Amino acid sequence: MVTDLLRKQVYRPEALRLLLADAVGRRSPVLATSRHLDEAAQWILRAQAGTRDDGVSGGYTFEDGWLPSYPETTGYIIPSLLTYAAVVGRLDYEKAALTMAEWELTVQHADGGFPGHFVDRAHPPVVFNTGQIIFGLLAAHEATGDLRFLIAARRAGSWLVNVQDGDGAWRRFDYRNAVHVYNTRTAWALVELGLVTGERRFEATGVRHLDWALGQQAGNGFFAHCAFSPDEDPFVHTIAYTTQGLLEAGLRLGRRDYVAAAELTCRALLTHLDREGRLPGTFDASWRPTASYSCVTGNAQTAAQWFRLARLTGDSSFSDGARRATRFLKSIHDCATANPHIRGAVKGSHPIWGRYLFGSYPNWAAKFFMDALLMELAADGGHGATVRCW
Repeated sequence: MVTDLLRKQVYRPEALRLLLADAVGRRSPVLATSRHLDEAAQWILRAQAGTRDDGVSGGYTFEDGWLPSYPETTGYIIPSLLTYAAVVGRLDYEKAALTMAEWELTVQHADGGFPGHFVDRAHPPVVFNTGQIIFGLLAAHEATGDLRFLIAARRAGSWLVNVQDGDGAWRRFDYRNAVHVYNTRTAWALVELGLVTGERRFEATGVRHLDWALGQQAGNGFFAHCAFSPDEDPFVHTIAYTTQGLLEAGLRLGRRDYVAAAELTCRALLTHLDREGRLPGTFDASWRPTASYSCVTGNAQTAAQWFRLARLTGDSSFSDGARRATRFLKSIHDCATANPHIRGAVKGSHPIWGRYLFGSYPNWAAKFFMDALLMELAADGGHGATVRCW
């Protein structure tokens, strides 16, 4: 334990200040939703500037400072930033998002897949990562009409079609060489690709996985194969990946069974939201919390889906839960510090020493926080843009 703490350089003044703030329960002022959105978006631009290329740094950490660019999460940041650019009428955010998309073209493998992990070294293609980058390529094509983005998305989709197993699962070329039900989010990307291109093989491949995923859900809403590794309890992060893929693909395809499966799990999570708006970081198969910290990324992902379900069902418990969750997220979102690495960033865990990315501010936490706030702003009538939560 001591060795791990030293390796993460928690003795540095910056780290000690952040650890102490959580230890004493310090919170930040809850500001207007638009202010929190602006600070998160500005942090993403700083994360892009913190790399040697046009991708977005994987995040800021106690141990390493700015991480190298991360193709997967840069991919799904692109549509969030484009949506925000449309909401606030800022061409600089649109330009930043499109330079991210241009950069993605440069890291695609010859076979169409995209590398896993960061770009500081060579990595083989990974199924989930490739699926998430498709979202960014489609958003860039929609924004510009540039066929290069669509061609790259088709190549990525073709690779995903070719490496899928017959039952709809992906067992090769995925994280830790394990099968993951949260590839529903990859399936959703293929559904979107199929709808854009008119090529039914993409939609059919996505549906095969979504149908397989339904078979992994227990009666209480819990999904098997939902964790990063078979011997772990899933983070709320991966649970929310799973439900979002089913929910959004179900809405696009008119598949009520997919939407119902996502709603069942989202309702189960709602029962574990505390009065402050926090969810436990991990759960076992009986929905018993197995972590005392909060997985902040998962909180944000789930809040966005609760906003979506509130609008779909008219059930105020979803909107109440979503607003409690975003209020909690705002209360741990520092919009005032002079530290540019932290201002506007969203940490992996709360407290920051939780097991989900100890001492880290991952870029995907900021992305999903923005998605949740864009949904909240839309619910309040603050904008009329379509928020797909890509």
